[in-house]
Amino acid sequence: MQRIFVVEDDEEIARNLVRLLCAEGFGVIHAPTQRMAIAMLTQEQYDLALVDISLPDGSGFTVCTEIKRVRDVPVIFLTAFGDEASVVTGLNMGADDYVTKPFTTMELLARVNSHLRRYGKFLEALGDKKKNEKI
Repeated sequence: MQRIFVVEDDEEIARNLVRLLCAEGFGVIHAPTQRMAIAMLTQEQYDLALVDISLPDGSGFTVCTEIKRVRDVPVIFLTAFGDEASVVTGLNMGADDYVTKPFTTMELLARVNSHLRRYGKFLEALGDKKKNEKI
């Protein structure tokens, strides 16, 4: 089962995301704050992260930086900040995608599945390469 790390402080949005992702067969880990998210980075296994930029105790940009430092998984920002500067900053920090709230569930699921497929193919290719390496 693929697991999604959701970093979202809005309880209603988080609850809806967890419900949606679980209904689609994903396992979900949720952190409502930057501090909790960073503390959970090395304690939990996950395949993709959905990160809100505006958190009550800091920034999703910081969470993204830490995720990319600790794990090589896709990060999708979910945020109300749709201005060009925020999008460019997020992508330049290493995020793989940027979704502006409000968003449709179909679009979000398509983006999640797209990134998981790409990442999965990358891992498969890496595994095949290692199988073909001569020692």
